[in-house]
Amino acid sequence: MTSVLKPHDRPCVRYPWSRTTPPGEFPLERYEILRDTVGQPGGEASMCAPLFACHKTPEGREEPCAGWLAAVGRDHIGVRIAVAQGRLDPAVLDPKPGWPPLFTDYDELIAVQAGRQDSEATA
Repeated sequence: MTSVLKPHDRPCVRYPWSRTTPPGEFPLERYEILRDTVGQPGGEASMCAPLFACHKTPEGREEPCAGWLAAVGRDHIGVRIAVAQGRLDPAVLDPKPGWPPLFTDYDELIAVQAGRQDSEATA
């Protein structure tokens, strides 16, 4: 049987999907590695796409990032399958009161984290 996914109840104070995380908090190279966890603009992540793991979960026992789930989790087929199988509570796909504002577009997230203006962002 496949394991139940248990993301944190709320995102970390500083994490990639928060609009309040200062640019440079996480290395830009890491974002490119994680690109496969999100769909292409207007689409969803591929069938084999990994989950965007919380940076505070131990390697080998990663759990999905709470902010990522609430921001773009619905666009990930693996997340939707986990919800359908009862391995992931669908309530985690919505931000809760008191959460920081979230990015909902990966390219915008990268552009802001790189300190570029929206017009300079590239896919």
